[in-house]
Amino acid sequence: MLAASGKSAFQRLQCLWLRASQDLSTEAIAQTVGLSVSHVRRVWSEYLRGGLAAGQGRPKGGRRHQNLTLAQERAVLVGWQEQARRGRLVTARSIKVDYEKRLGRAVPDSTVCRLLARHQWRVTPRPKHPKDNPAARAAFKKTSGQSGRRCGWLPTPIVAADV
Repeated sequence: MLAASGKSAFQRLQCLWLRASQDLSTEAIAQTVGLSVSHVRRVWSEYLRGGLAAGQGRPKGGRRHQNLTLAQERAVLVGWQEQARRGRLVTARSIKVDYEKRLGRAVPDSTVCRLLARHQWRVTPRPKHPKDNPAARAAFKKTSGQSGRRCGWLPTPIVAADV
């Protein structure tokens, strides 16, 4: 117990020690250690099946639901990184298509955004919309102000009566 790596490992080892040396009940051990009764039973079960190493538990954290490993994600981005270095415009949509092709199924847009953030890629908006029409914009500027100024109703001025 002195060599336990953290609080949870210490509590699990306490469960085993109290059971072996003091022969306490499940409820008494749970109250003493500060765990639930079901957790104490689970610790004992893991110890009986796998020994002391299994009784110490598994480490917490990690990428349990990853689509690709970090090395595979880097491999997807290598080709796009070279294009970006040459000054080409790299879009998240094109990276998503490549990612889905490698994975073999569709993924949400947020998956690719998180992938780019994980590898310190910066996502910036385009400088202009792809369907931008400068001629239509200029024509709108010439005509929009005229109809907006005169709406057909003019307020009548209030005149003070001379008494």
